[in-house]
Amino acid sequence: AAITAALGVDLKAVAHPDGDAEPEPGSSRSLALPSTMGAPVPDQTFGVRVLLTNQSELEIVLREIAIEAAQGWTTTRTGPAPQARLERGQTAVQRFSITLASDVALSSRPHFARSSIRESRYAVRDPDQAHRPVSKAPAVALVRYSVEGVEVEIKECVRRLESRMPHGHEWRELRVVPRLALTADPDFALVPLSAPRKKIPVDIHLLSNAEEAVTGEIFLRLPNGWISTPATQPFKHARGGERSVHRFTVVAPKIEERNYEVQAVARAKGREYSEGYSIIEKRDLETRLAYRLATVNVLGIDINAPAGLNVGYVMGVGDQIPAALGQLGARVTLLSSDDLATASLSRFDAIMTGIRAYAVRGDLVTYNQRLLDYVKEGGNLIVLYNTQEFVPDRWAPYPARLPARAEEVSEEDSAIEILAHDAPVLNHPNKITERDFEGWVEQRGSKFFTEWDEAYTPIIATWDLGQAEQKGGWLQAKHGKGHYTYFAYALHRQLPNGVAGAYRLLANLLSLSRPSVRPAETLSGRSPAKP
Repeated sequence: AAITAALGVDLKAVAHPDGDAEPEPGSSRSLALPSTMGAPVPDQTFGVRVLLTNQSELEIVLREIAIEAAQGWTTTRTGPAPQARLERGQTAVQRFSITLASDVALSSRPHFARSSIRESRYAVRDPDQAHRPVSKAPAVALVRYSVEGVEVEIKECVRRLESRMPHGHEWRELRVVPRLALTADPDFALVPLSAPRKKIPVDIHLLSNAEEAVTGEIFLRLPNGWISTPATQPFKHARGGERSVHRFTVVAPKIEERNYEVQAVARAKGREYSEGYSIIEKRDLETRLAYRLATVNVLGIDINAPAGLNVGYVMGVGDQIPAALGQLGARVTLLSSDDLATASLSRFDAIMTGIRAYAVRGDLVTYNQRLLDYVKEGGNLIVLYNTQEFVPDRWAPYPARLPARAEEVSEEDSAIEILAHDAPVLNHPNKITERDFEGWVEQRGSKFFTEWDEAYTPIIATWDLGQAEQKGGWLQAKHGKGHYTYFAYALHRQLPNGVAGAYRLLANLLSLSRPSVRPAETLSGRSPAKP
């Protein structure tokens, strides 16, 4: 590596669509960008050019240019062998054709996985990749050359050029993706046992990665006795990158208090596809894909919730609680700076501030008094967990302490002690018991108050093994005509994972200003209204 760097020897391995005529080095077209290319799919054939450029004053002697590729990659040299001796400024070019097998591994898939968040560790699919942050590149150009009698070997990952307008173009590792990728929305659905209509709208998002046209059908695999309308839907994509959305309505004739699974499947050319991925990308870093099955997890739950709730939500560092509010049938508005400054807040049955909102929303601090006035006039404000940027003495209705090293309870199955048995929030519209804290994931909560004014009522207590009893994770106070709650228990972790007790807790928190209640309908399917 040191010799190569000192000489200024440059190695590139560039993938391009099959049949593309790439310019020769030194030609009038050589300064143009190479052809862009999407991520390859099984059964695809494409070309690769390996270019070795000598930028030193010394002559180098080329010994070998090859491509090392994973199983299922068939590599063939297609062009003549380049010249063996390279003077300053000369480039050797070797062309290859690569064909991917129909069963080639999807190298864009991480080499580690776990089936659910309830598993405490990931399983490594390929032992050869253990301890690596990402799997090895599936195709690598290998070059051997000599200089002054010294043998040198260098390698470079094969890359493709991808358009990323308006930023220009970016080089991406050449990794295989599925021909069809599909995701289900929502990935979790709540169905109250008491709902008179147990219908679940499901949207299947389909992406075609193959460059050629593809036709097929989409259907749902359902629990026994469930039906979907329609039973199947055809699709036709003309090119790579094309997307389509397919709406189904799932009906459950009856449902019990447990989890169910609805699996989406796309069928094309005799093959079935049942997973998709989300894209993790940040400029100047390699894009990665997080795969998941196109599955809707349906939870049958014994729950009551007020109908037609109107909830304002102040998003903090980011969470999925607004979607959970929608599962309870609430109409959710994500509050902007203008909303906090001037909008009428009295129309909201409840306002929630998201996790760590006071750390990242300067406007929340600026207009905090308007929220306290909202409570004073009869509103219901729920402040989810915050770090020490939240100063209760300034921004809560009564004094309290939230120090930099505030307590948390990490054991998700820690003991629970109910302190305020008669508090309305534990009794309406759902009776909350220790059972509602069963099946929690990852943790109980974080950043509990350590001290508080007697105006606050601690609702429950919990503690890790060997830890003192923690009572500052759920505190409630009357302020004027309304209710103020600090809730540091990890709703943001429980709700996306379908923990039934967390939904019952959420329904009760939202109901403090709504004494009347009727059984919640099945999932509303509404998205939060944007600012």
